[in-house]
Amino acid sequence: MTELNFLKGFEKDLAKIDVTVGSGEPPRYWYSTGNVILNRIISGSFFRGIPQGRVTGLVGPSGGGKSFLATNLMAAAQKAGAHILVIDSENALDENFVSAIGVDTKDNYTYVAATTIPQVTKVVSAFLKGFIAEYGDDPDAPQILIVIDSLDMLMTETELDHFIKGVTKGDQGQRNKQLKAMLRTFVQSIKRLNVSIVVTDAVYRNQDIMNGEGVWMVKDACKFSLSQIVMLTKLKLKDTGSTEVKGIRMKCEGYKTRFTKPFQKVTIEVPYDEGMNPYSGLVEVAEELKIVTKKGSWYTLDNDTKFQNKNISQYADAILKKAEAMSEAFLLGTGVSDDDEEDPDDNRSSKARRKAKVNGE
Repeated sequence: MTELNFLKGFEKDLAKIDVTVGSGEPPRYWYSTGNVILNRIISGSFFRGIPQGRVTGLVGPSGGGKSFLATNLMAAAQKAGAHILVIDSENALDENFVSAIGVDTKDNYTYVAATTIPQVTKVVSAFLKGFIAEYGDDPDAPQILIVIDSLDMLMTETELDHFIKGVTKGDQGQRNKQLKAMLRTFVQSIKRLNVSIVVTDAVYRNQDIMNGEGVWMVKDACKFSLSQIVMLTKLKLKDTGSTEVKGIRMKCEGYKTRFTKPFQKVTIEVPYDEGMNPYSGLVEVAEELKIVTKKGSWYTLDNDTKFQNKNISQYADAILKKAEAMSEAFLLGTGVSDDDEEDPDDNRSSKARRKAKVNGE
């Protein structure tokens, strides 16, 4: 082995610079998303989810469930003892909505309404400045979850000034630069702190030259700055014979990950007015992993235990123990295709869209 004699002097020089020396520090703790299979495609484990010291993006088209998932994370973080700082740019996280999902808005909760990117930067900067002054990077410091919903609605100060003057004029070039700079600063600021940040953002359609179909595109500001990104798209509801709609189906894809293989997919059901079922989609994943077999509406575990999906909670521990041991298995979201996605710009009913597809419209 070659001996590098200059290293001792180099390490002394590093001591004068505000950098961390040594191996990268893994997350000190995690927050569950509220659903075990969604945890798996983000963190590589059914029992983890969103990590400490990182910035996570929840992206997708309108109505895909981004605010709902962010609120479930808030509830899980509060249960773990975290203080929640919410920065709301679109008035989506009102008190009635977040309370219904399980967030306590009276204790360990701070709500801020913001309009511009500089406002968000100043809010987070002031919060972190106070936190660092009191606790530094003490691993035993209180836990913090900051949620920004959403990046897409934030304006530059120039755009706001145009609005005040009654001028219809965008500032798209500066907006993207400011978002990227803000997110990059957040990533660097929290990596040693007991702080996690979750942001939501919309995606847009871009024409796929290869097959002529529109594909969802993640903005560069998110793509390059965030530690991990989950793509959430709304799926067509299954026909149940009931006209009452209580929620949506959501396809979740690990678009960018640090702790497991990217581009894994799972599907879960999302209720509108209550917290997420932690085991939604688990039986389908268990079937994909061949932990259970299906015949009709019945599933078989360990060759003799039979149950239906409505009773999954009784068998979840046994299934999760087997599934967690298969950490290298890649989840393809078997049984769900891109054809199941709803187009948010298409206001027709699911039945009308299916009929149009059959007729080639």
